[in-house]
Amino acid sequence: MDPLASLASGLFSAFSPLLSSSAQHQQQQFLLLPLPVAAARALTVLRRLLLFATQAFISLFFMFLSALAPAPPPQPPALAPTLPRAEPGSPAGDTCVGRALAHVLSVASRLPVASRKYELVRGLAERLLDDNVRARAGAVNRAALAGAFARTLRQLESAAGGEWPGMELAVRAVRTGVRWWRPAAASSLDEGFGGPAAEKLAAELLWLGQKMAECGAAREAVVQFGDAARLGSRALVAEPALQVSLLRLAVFLFQHANSREFEQGAGGKDTGAVAEQRMAMLRSWLPLLCRGSNGTDAPVLTGREREEMVAVLEDLIDKLSWEQREEVLSLWLHHFAACPDTDWPNLESSYTRWYVESRRLLA
Repeated sequence: MDPLASLASGLFSAFSPLLSSSAQHQQQQFLLLPLPVAAARALTVLRRLLLFATQAFISLFFMFLSALAPAPPPQPPALAPTLPRAEPGSPAGDTCVGRALAHVLSVASRLPVASRKYELVRGLAERLLDDNVRARAGAVNRAALAGAFARTLRQLESAAGGEWPGMELAVRAVRTGVRWWRPAAASSLDEGFGGPAAEKLAAELLWLGQKMAECGAAREAVVQFGDAARLGSRALVAEPALQVSLLRLAVFLFQHANSREFEQGAGGKDTGAVAEQRMAMLRSWLPLLCRGSNGTDAPVLTGREREEMVAVLEDLIDKLSWEQREEVLSLWLHHFAACPDTDWPNLESSYTRWYVESRRLLA
């Protein structure tokens, strides 16, 4: 037999499974092919094998080089940091005093609590804010604090996730599939967000809100916090420690949303706009009040604080329109009934009172 024909026959036998009778018949036909055709097919097989081996060798070679290559050096910090403006369009935010205070608040928000520089920068911010109050420069404080509150709120919303809707849909599809196939393992995929960084941001929001209340800017904090509906939804599945911080902040701002200063601070806005801003707070954060009031090892609020907060919520609801009251009370009943671990806030009296008044309208 010709050497090329023998080589082709051997290659064909090496890359074929055990031959059946029909396969053996095809092999006999292959061997009966003319010599140039058999040699051409054998060379094609050899060429493909050689190409595959070359590609594999090149890939392994570059993988080896990348493993030996040193890690790229870290990027150096910017030599000229960007000074944040306190609030767009605010005269106090355009001054050097306002920009300097906003810069201190921005640096304090970036530093971790474990850093030994954090207390220094935080203390500097406290002193500057207090000095402005004594110097009757409250407008500077209001502009800087409003900008810092908005920036910190955006950082916490970013930590909550959901920045890319496509990714959100993909994660939801994976969770749905796992829940369908293995319900026991699906609970691990529903873990919320949290951690020291998110807890630090939530604590800073409460501190900023308190400072804004001291200088008469609590209304701006209420409006911004009420508009954070995405964060309010994600807070329902947040870690317990983060829920505690957000709940305390929500309670603090609910009290200011029910104050007379909140209505007076609206300026020329009508009562409908004020009611809608209160509705935004209730839509975004009433579900968290129903689900996150127990805390990690102790109740978040004392018994007296809970009673006061229920009175605040009832007063807020009574100030709403008829349709808005129906929406808020339906929202409360849904989340209140869905959480078996707490019986607060109990707005049954408000629900019953609204229902009785609604029934009278039928007469």
